[in-house]
Amino acid sequence: MKQKIFVLFIALAFVFSITTSALAQSYSLELTEEIVHVYWHADGTMSVDYSLHFKNNPDAHAIEFVDVVLPDTNYVISEVSADINGQALNVDESYAGKGSGVAVDLGEYAIPAGENGIVHVTIGHIEHVLNPDNDADYASAIFNTTWYGSEYMTGDTDLTVVFHLPAGIPAEEIRTHLPSDNWGGTQEAEKSVDETGRVTYTWHDEKANGYTQYTFGASFPSSYIPLSTLIEPASKKITDFALSPVIYLPILVVLVSILLIWLIYRKTSANPDQASNQD
Repeated sequence: MKQKIFVLFIALAFVFSITTSALAQSYSLELTEEIVHVYWHADGTMSVDYSLHFKNNPDAHAIEFVDVVLPDTNYVISEVSADINGQALNVDESYAGKGSGVAVDLGEYAIPAGENGIVHVTIGHIEHVLNPDNDADYASAIFNTTWYGSEYMTGDTDLTVVFHLPAGIPAEEIRTHLPSDNWGGTQEAEKSVDETGRVTYTWHDEKANGYTQYTFGASFPSSYIPLSTLIEPASKKITDFALSPVIYLPILVVLVSILLIWLIYRKTSANPDQASNQD
């Protein structure tokens, strides 16, 4: 009997050790290189092309899913595609991060511990991406990169972001913005022309990282796009709404009414005899 109990104890200990070892595995990876091409189109829409070079760390959990942050929900899911090392992958809207995005399911091509893989994601059609500029005659094109949890990321990321401006806009009419303050790479974008004749601007930092979201921007004359495609940023809409008389006038009326009622009550309470004589 004692021998059977001992054997059962050993078996349970073995199972527990396997379970504990499996649970101890967590995501730990490097985004060694990231190349982003952002295409701003003459119809006011945007396309994005990501090349994400992942290196999974030894003893880490396999990379089974890759999330990609998008500007908002105004994308067409049927025009989102992905592949890894040339093998097509499934993309769906089970994005688990903050804000809007899509999830790429690596399936049988999951990147095991100690291995590398290049995940290529194309978002073909995103609307409502251009905002009015400080200059009334210009449109502002702002782009924020995707990012991942800092608890999962190690090492540096060689990051390149390329803006392809709408066809037909001369370079002298384009104004690039300085990148966000957390950007440590080139401040002034490198100007060039792509194979279709579009003016391009490129920012690069070989010491960026995969857990930070960086912001880049450019402005160009709004005459090159339909004015109806210009959308006020959500933050400004909220500010304008908060400052609108529709909000503060009713509140002011309520406050004044409460003040008048309080003053009348106080006056009546302070002169009870006078109030009685009047009755």
